[in-house]
Amino acid sequence: MEIIRSLIITFAMYSRIPVPRVEWNADNMKYSIAFFPLVGVPIALLLFLWHFICGYADKAVTDMAEALVGLCIPVAISGGIHLDGFIDTSDALSSHQDKDRKLEILKDAHTGAFAIISFFSYCALFLAAYLIVLKSRTEFGILALGFILSRILSGMGVVFFKCAKKDGLLHTFADSTELSRTRFILAMEFLLCEAAMIHLNPIGAFSALFLNAVFILYYYKMTAKEFGGITGDTCGWFSSNSELLTAIGAAIATIISKGIFK
Repeated sequence: MEIIRSLIITFAMYSRIPVPRVEWNADNMKYSIAFFPLVGVPIALLLFLWHFICGYADKAVTDMAEALVGLCIPVAISGGIHLDGFIDTSDALSSHQDKDRKLEILKDAHTGAFAIISFFSYCALFLAAYLIVLKSRTEFGILALGFILSRILSGMGVVFFKCAKKDGLLHTFADSTELSRTRFILAMEFLLCEAAMIHLNPIGAFSALFLNAVFILYYYKMTAKEFGGITGDTCGWFSSNSELLTAIGAAIATIISKGIFK
């Protein structure tokens, strides 16, 4: 029952999907981080379904319309929790203040100009990658799987990296986690996700993996320097950027497959 309760807590926290109520305690949260990548599964499935519907409708839905709706699907499922972290972290990083002040900015309800600029730049880049990837079904699959991969890597950050604060929801999740089993489950999820990506398109899979590998190293060093560790907001910032990088990796594969560089 602990496993089922952990799964319910994960979806209650990180999605808008209705789930039964359970008590949030250490026992029930043991495997919540291990189940975090599963939140990406309905996102990927809905993206595939929407892509199929648009393909079946042929010219009735333009590429731009498909991409715009596609970008809204992850937000609808997750409730925008990761984009909220992306905006807050972008705000803190652009402040160029000390660690304590940056941590205060993460909790500030106000949004600065640079955070807005970062958000619209992010959306523009994701939209561009999405439109490119629409030209290939296999690379689109990699983009969709990126919503699972980002949560696997973010979960790994929680169980391997230091938390910036000794309180807060992220620390509660990290402190309640059964580390050894969670790390093993996340590793298995990573291997399965990468195998699926490689099966779809090896170039896209390795492009996405390379970009994410470089980024997670940067994330580790950046959070340690700027915040003294990771927080819930930086995890959202990481997940959002990871999804964008996977989309860019898929777009690179699409461009190569179309022979532009030949």
